[in-house]
Amino acid sequence: MIAALRPEDLEAGASASFEQRIEAADIDAFARLTGDVSPLHMDAAFARSRGFRDRVAHGVLLAGYVSRLFGVHLPGRDCLLQSLTLKWLQPVCAGDRLRFTATVTQVSPPARAMMAEVVVDDSETGVTVARGKVQAGFTGDTA
Repeated sequence: MIAALRPEDLEAGASASFEQRIEAADIDAFARLTGDVSPLHMDAAFARSRGFRDRVAHGVLLAGYVSRLFGVHLPGRDCLLQSLTLKWLQPVCAGDRLRFTATVTQVSPPARAMMAEVVVDDSETGVTVARGKVQAGFTGDTA
């Protein structure tokens, strides 16, 4: 189900989250779509030779899940991302289960915009693997 929150439905502190296991097939599909076939992403032996425990998921794949967080959950249907900053703190590998959380920090109903903080945690270890900020606008009916 896709949320359909309007600016007047939100206030600072509102949050939403979902969990997603990163599968090898997700990494493969992202590589096919983007052409980023770096061996860190595609070759487990190469990634291990560089000190990683397995193939490393593309950081921008995580950003795609952040887009899902806003386009489906908070605020949902009428969201249009305007800016996204994301800092990757830890590598993510196939098999990792992540929790993506957004927390509204500011809402401006007259401007039809919101700001939110994003945190991506490993669901099993609790380690934060990425964090950032989003600015989003609202499309659709202004009445």
